[in-house]
Amino acid sequence: MKFYTIIFCFLAISIFAQVEEVNPPKNIKTIQVFNPQTNDNTPIIRLNSGEYLFFLFDDLDAGYKRYQYSIEHRNADWTPSNIFQSEFLNGVNTDYARIHKNSFNTYQRYTNYQIKFPNEQMNVKLPGNYIIKVFLENDNNPILTQRFAIYQPTTDVGLMVSRFNNPTKKELNQRLQVQVASGTQDLLEVPDGAKLFLMKNNNWKEGFFINRPTFSRSNLLTYSDTNILFNGGSEYNWFDNKNLEVPSLTTEKAFRKDSVFHTVLRVDIPKYNLPYDDFPDINGNYYIRNNRFGNEYIANSEADYSWVYFALDAFEDQNGLYAPYVVGAFNNWRIDENSKLEKDDSGLWVTELFLKQGYYNYQYVVKNTKTGQIDPSYVSGSFWQTENQYQALFYYRPWGQRYDVLIGYVSGNSRN
Repeated sequence: MKFYTIIFCFLAISIFAQVEEVNPPKNIKTIQVFNPQTNDNTPIIRLNSGEYLFFLFDDLDAGYKRYQYSIEHRNADWTPSNIFQSEFLNGVNTDYARIHKNSFNTYQRYTNYQIKFPNEQMNVKLPGNYIIKVFLENDNNPILTQRFAIYQPTTDVGLMVSRFNNPTKKELNQRLQVQVASGTQDLLEVPDGAKLFLMKNNNWKEGFFINRPTFSRSNLLTYSDTNILFNGGSEYNWFDNKNLEVPSLTTEKAFRKDSVFHTVLRVDIPKYNLPYDDFPDINGNYYIRNNRFGNEYIANSEADYSWVYFALDAFEDQNGLYAPYVVGAFNNWRIDENSKLEKDDSGLWVTELFLKQGYYNYQYVVKNTKTGQIDPSYVSGSFWQTENQYQALFYYRPWGQRYDVLIGYVSGNSRN
């Protein structure tokens, strides 16, 4: 990996070392932060705008459990802000998942839980980063946590994505430039008060902070350094198992055995040495659907589960130096034993995951077993033409405040 890639990975690790990401137990599946306003997994809404998020998950144990949740305010780097709940929260400090429904007409029994936030019982006063904790007895022992953000547009944020061409950094080929303007806030009031976070495809784990603007005035900050670069990557792989008994274009076969569905995907191959392949994707996202109901609100409790078999051929692990994983929004891009591929007797790298019916994007990434660094382009390559959605979040800590607030946000596409 080249020098800047190493720096990028170091930054990503240092930024999120403080994040409490709780790996859910085996009975908890299909965890989503769903934004019905944008119809995707964008975990960001505007303060006091009427916008809201749905936090959804399934419990495969089935049968009602009184799942509760609490909200915590965090600083820009996700460290605890240590402010009183009364400073950031309106309403109760804990509530329970009021929306729940048992699965209907499915072989796999489960109960689907939904938490709408904000709601009549609980809302926030401050813009910023937040964590929702879901638990059964006390929030010191959560079964899952999810990150989200709420912004207040005190500033106007502009984002431009362009091609970057440097033969020494071929994989870092999409450049971002950002301008932050404000008519009310002196952006230089606190020299270190401004923090700009950039991320790709709503993935908190693929992002980094820019702490110093390239140019600055009291009402305008410009971030245009030529090192603000992202790995363009490739378009995501996909599969569609809305119909669990009929194979889709990327499915080798689909069948039911012993009251369990199985979806065997076609074998994937590395694409880093192939020309750019332009086909539409949903930027790593996934949608829960089935062939009977296109409405996700119905499919949440009437979509079934299937074992999905992934296989990668012709992968070079360099004598154990690189370990392959399959990731996407469906598993929160989590690098763990569940997402790791193992080599079988036929030479294929394989794994199987128990996933709910729907339309999925996924990608293969590798982990350097010596350094721990994650490389998203080792298998599929990186192309400047790749369509990506980028998010810019502008945080500020005004004079005398003890916490960061999110006062600017914009989302931009690499093709716009």
